[in-house]
Amino acid sequence: MGTRKNFKMADVRERLARRNEERLQAIDERKNQSESHLEPEENKDLFKTTFSQGRIELEDLLSQCRSIVGNEDKEVIAQHFDKLAEKYQQLQKFLADSSIFLPAYDVKLSQDKINALQQAISEQRERLLPKKKFAFRSRKKQADEQSIGQKQNLDDVDSSIQKSMDDNFFGQKSCGFKGIKEQDLRMEETQSNHQDVILSDLEKCNVKILGLPSALHMNQLKNCTIICAPVSTAIFIDECTNCTFVLACQQLRVHKTSQSSFYLHVSSRAIVEDSTSVGFAPFLLEYQQKEEHFKAAGLDPKENNWSLVNDFNWLRKDEHSPNWFIIDEEKRHNWSF
Repeated sequence: MGTRKNFKMADVRERLARRNEERLQAIDERKNQSESHLEPEENKDLFKTTFSQGRIELEDLLSQCRSIVGNEDKEVIAQHFDKLAEKYQQLQKFLADSSIFLPAYDVKLSQDKINALQQAISEQRERLLPKKKFAFRSRKKQADEQSIGQKQNLDDVDSSIQKSMDDNFFGQKSCGFKGIKEQDLRMEETQSNHQDVILSDLEKCNVKILGLPSALHMNQLKNCTIICAPVSTAIFIDECTNCTFVLACQQLRVHKTSQSSFYLHVSSRAIVEDSTSVGFAPFLLEYQQKEEHFKAAGLDPKENNWSLVNDFNWLRKDEHSPNWFIIDEEKRHNWSF
């Protein structure tokens, strides 16, 4: 008798839990439907309110930084900057997600505000948590020692970064390659998982990144092909020429880049600035762990805005920017690791 009663009670609890789960799911669905039916102006108003609140939170945390004395507990200070970095990344992602419906001009103004906050955070971190300045160990190709196509391990390169780029990472862990010519470079999952990966001053290199970087920064690349597994946040590209990029990310920022192709999966609109002759195509990379990696990076395989590009140098709505184009289907390539 007691056993039967216990079974009944368990059955009731299970039904109640299932009913509560269904109720919460229905609430989420109604919320999503409500947001999806907002008019563009309502979306913009909601963005401005939410963005302003996020910016004020960051500024308040920054104000607390300015009152911290340098000889306080370094661990406490580091935790404060971890919180700042988390809030900053949330605000950056919110802007990236909202760029789908925002005019390019509004995206640019908002990004400028985020950049100013980023600079202020970096300055305060440098003041309160100064660290040694590192540089990659450059390994220039020696004709009598190495041949074109020879592979070079990440272990052979110091995984650190020059000061001018380091400010962007708030002191987070980084790894990458710098100052290499005519090499096949490969980064395994154990080397790049949850790291900020930096590629700088490479020429005629083929780079394959198999792990799941938290962010990817590329600077001064020439005649290179970069193939990377999904990145969980943003990819930043600066001063690259005649390169091919095969990338998946939440947000893509391209600056001072020309004559380059992007095979892209991106959650928001890609942003280009001071760039010319850059072409875009969908992410045509197939490999065994692709589905698993997309899920781990928080990317939806069905949501790809590769063809939606904001050009900060071309804010006219009635004409397509002359600085970027869609790569013709017959000229596209499939890629693999």
